[in-house]
Order: sequence, then C-alpha cells, then structure tokens
Amino acid sequence: MVRCFLAINLSPETKDFLSETIEHFRPLFRKRVRWVKPENCHLTLKFLGEIQEEKLASIEKKARDVAKNFSPFELSLSATGVFPNPKFPRVLWLGLKGDLPVLKSLQANIEDSLSTIGFEPEKRPFSPHVTIGRVKARGANPIELKDFLTLSPPLLRTPVKDFALYQSILHPSGPEYRELISFPLTKSK
Repeated sequence: MVRCFLAINLSPETKDFLSETIEHFRPLFRKRVRWVKPENCHLTLKFLGEIQEEKLASIEKKARDVAKNFSPFELSLSATGVFPNPKFPRVLWLGLKGDLPVLKSLQANIEDSLSTIGFEPEKRPFSPHVTIGRVKARGANPIELKDFLTLSPPLLRTPVKDFALYQSILHPSGPEYRELISFPLTKSK
C-alpha cells in the first residue's frame, strides 16, 4: 500500500516566501501550530489515500489523459485564511489567484476521470489553497490570528506546466513527499 495524492508543485520563490511567513509566525503562535515544511508546500488536486501499488498504472493513465487536454497556466498566492472558520481555526492557509477557471477545470477533470476507476469524488467544493500550518490546540489568540489574516503576499508567479503523483511517507518528524510521476500539460494553445 502507498499513500498518494495528486498535486501542483510551487515555484521556488513562492516556497521561499512561505518559509519566511512560517518563520515570522512561528514565535507568535508558539507551539500551538504544527507547521508544514516549506519544501512540502503544494496545491493538492486530489488526495487518493492508501492505495494498492497495482492501481498506480491506471492512475497514471487517467492523469496523463487529463494532462494532455490542458495548456500550461499561471497561479500566484492571494489572501490568507483558515479552515473551518476564524473562531475555530484548524488549518492556516494561503489562497491562490490567477488562472483559477483553468485550475478548477483541471481539478474537476481529475475528479471525473479518477471516479471511473473507483475513487470517490470529493464532496466539498474545490477550494484552491496551500496549507502552511495545522492548529494543535483549540483556538488561537485573536491578535495572532488577526495578524495572520491581514498578511498580503507579494506577487510571486507559479507557472503550472505539469502536476504530479506524490507518495506521502509518514515519519514521527512529519511527512516526506516523493514525486513518483509527473504529468506535463501538453495541449497547444
């Protein structure tokens, strides 16, 4: 069994900014937030969970078929936010802007394609975001959260030329993500 997900990797400049953001907020939130390692920050398109290795070939075929129907596009970071809401924050994230209609179409095509080989479609609507932290203790100091929610990221472009299948290996120190297969977006504009 392998734990997998499909995702878009972020530009090095975007990951550098996320690293700076995490380091800025780490002392303010103290130990109440478990931060994502900046090198692990990504945009999840579809979490697949624990799957049989034999299923990887069919996932690869479906993902490759989706990828060839899309041209490269561009994303950048937008405002910060929390899930499920500011009164009970559990996840700290940064949203995305740019070619969102293309991104949403890509994600919907992945959902549809993988549903034909037994993967349940996500019930919640797709909300493009990059998770940077998970709140361990209930609630955060409102002043700290206010500072986080008013953060305005600079314009850092992430050219999206492909997406990838990643394996998530869980360690006591946190997950390790390994790219297994990349799927280039090859449709001509």
